[in-house]
Amino acid sequence: MMIRSLTILPSLSVNTKKWDHCIDKNENGLIYSSTVFLNTLAENWHGLVINDYEAVMPLPWKKKAGIYYYYMPPFIQQLGITGMIEADNLQQVITAVLAFAKYGDHHFNFSNRMVTDIVKVTQRTNLLIDLSQSYDQIRAGYTHDAVANIRKAAGTEPTCIELPPEQAIALYRSLYRKKIPSAKDIDHSRFSKLCTHLQANNQCIARAVVDTEGTLLCSGIFLTDEKRVYNVANAVTQQGRRKEANYFLFDRMLHEFSGRNLVFDFEGSDLPGVKPFYEKFGAINQPYFHYHHNRLPGLLRFLKR
Repeated sequence: MMIRSLTILPSLSVNTKKWDHCIDKNENGLIYSSTVFLNTLAENWHGLVINDYEAVMPLPWKKKAGIYYYYMPPFIQQLGITGMIEADNLQQVITAVLAFAKYGDHHFNFSNRMVTDIVKVTQRTNLLIDLSQSYDQIRAGYTHDAVANIRKAAGTEPTCIELPPEQAIALYRSLYRKKIPSAKDIDHSRFSKLCTHLQANNQCIARAVVDTEGTLLCSGIFLTDEKRVYNVANAVTQQGRRKEANYFLFDRMLHEFSGRNLVFDFEGSDLPGVKPFYEKFGAINQPYFHYHHNRLPGLLRFLKR
């Protein structure tokens, strides 16, 4: 695609209908780049628009001491360019991005691999399962350890139930507040608001596993679009770990959505213990790309390394 025009617009000036159509129609259009996600979760954002919304790129930003900088809002995994552009045109996009804010972080999506030829990036893990398979086919990809742990969990007679999203968010927040300090109270409030909106459109599913006494062992918030089921906020208690409840939860989710033309997106991860857990379900890696840049002047560049 030839770039005839490239503009960076404040979010209020973005044509929401055209932007979301671009996200919906393109294979690399992920739910994180939809305007409802950005408007709810990002403190501020601008949109880079190529031609007549043939390709777009969200630019979430904050401002400190008069300086704009990019950041990745909590609960948004990857953004980058949605739509297709020629590799020869990518430098024009990068130049425009750097001109708007000289410091910050971007997570380019899985399809933006060509960015690795222009700037230095860090490859991040994202694990997926093709849900178009039957459940038996999916389960055949489980490791022996996963199968054994699912059986162990089933032996405790757990139940998978629906849960109000705010209750699942509360559990996630209570368990991981210290482990994920970048997610502040306001970020959890914004995420709760987003889940309420998406649930009204049948795009938010909250599930939990409870024991025979009704004790909450683990929970998960799963968001959906026409391409993926996204595992956005999974939490498991110490008791749940002992009873392998999380194995039971994900097995039930894969069973529920098997046979559909969707992808189950585990949302990572490079965290010790998390990646091996997801891999036990037969998930394959579809990496995305973290780009950190610092073109601040003089001493500021050194201080913000």
